[in-house]
Amino acid sequence: MPELYPVFEVPTEMVEDMTPQTEIPTPLKTPFFDFQSGQTKITARGRPVEAVDHEAYKQWVTKCVLTERYEYLAYSPDFGTEIKAIMRANYPRSITESEIRRTITEALSVDPRTVSVGGFVFEWKGDSVCVTCEVESVYGRDEFSFTFGGVG
Repeated sequence: MPELYPVFEVPTEMVEDMTPQTEIPTPLKTPFFDFQSGQTKITARGRPVEAVDHEAYKQWVTKCVLTERYEYLAYSPDFGTEIKAIMRANYPRSITESEIRRTITEALSVDPRTVSVGGFVFEWKGDSVCVTCEVESVYGRDEFSFTFGGVG
């Protein structure tokens, strides 16, 4: 009796290892940006100075914390912090500090090189706050300080 449904052999499929890759690309390079002057550092020959590995990661941390999330279309929604929104919300200081701690920790945790973020210290001067935190990465532990203005 004929089969109602066709019968055929299923081809063997090569299945790649689907485990997530947490390997850090080596070497990590980026143009060295001077956050004080707002300019990329340039050599005497007119080429950008390169930050490599640990220095490049520190550049990324600073850029990530200082970039307001959702404000620039060039960055994904996973990049940056929500500091301006938090400062504008006019929360009590304890809640503002908690939210700043949360947004910085979230922002830096998206990078697999980040091991932990902590040791936050807040120094208030009027509507401005200086935030100091420790970031442990695959390269070691670094301390970062950022100053955020009040409503602006």
